[in-house]
Amino acid sequence: MKWALNTYRTCQDWELGRILEVAESTGYAGVELLMDFEQKHGFEWNTPEEQWQGLKDQVDASSIVISSLTSCQNFHNADLDARSESVRRVKRVIDMTAFMGCDHVRVLGDRFDDETREAVTGYVVEALKELGDYAGLKGITVSIEMHGSFTDPDPAMAVIEGVCKSNVGFVFNSQFRDCEGGSIDPLFSRIGPHLTAVHTHQAENPETFDLYRQMFQWLKANNFTGYVSNECAYTGSDPEKILALYIALFKAFSA
Repeated sequence: MKWALNTYRTCQDWELGRILEVAESTGYAGVELLMDFEQKHGFEWNTPEEQWQGLKDQVDASSIVISSLTSCQNFHNADLDARSESVRRVKRVIDMTAFMGCDHVRVLGDRFDDETREAVTGYVVEALKELGDYAGLKGITVSIEMHGSFTDPDPAMAVIEGVCKSNVGFVFNSQFRDCEGGSIDPLFSRIGPHLTAVHTHQAENPETFDLYRQMFQWLKANNFTGYVSNECAYTGSDPEKILALYIALFKAFSA
């Protein structure tokens, strides 16, 4: 497994150069660039194509890779035109991902209630089938994050089984559903084969500390080669120290 720095909150006001510099100095191999929040790194679905090369040059000049372009487009809207627009935007993200030499795009599902569950699950399956086909032509994986209503493994698995494409998988958001007995086995026996990436949060929290430890051991035992992305959302005065400490914790978990 490899370590990536997610730009959620901690890096949201940093220019691309600082993100790359801090990631390198604190032990990360990649950066996961969050889109649709107008962060200062410059990567958005509508970034003009003439700006792509300049962004790529900055990344290529560092030792850091882009582990994922992380779109916040979702497909839960009952309006077909709105969903089609989300698909169009993600296709442009896929184009940008290919240009940057990256092979992973994250999207969201995202939310339903009891009345809309079946319909929304169908909308997400339909969108991911189309995106999987488009991304597959470029050697790119598209993954739905287990986020919102899709933290529940039942609808999440319904999506993966409905799409049924080798280049469509899960980003596990470290929401340990079905692990109330203290073991991750009931959850990971289902979702594990489909994991492409992991998002961690405050892994030091005593309430979930052992579940994180088990997860890292599972990833190691199963030869997981994707990125574990730190989404700790730290906004204090010493991000370099805290980000480096998370790397130390990840290494200890996976020793």
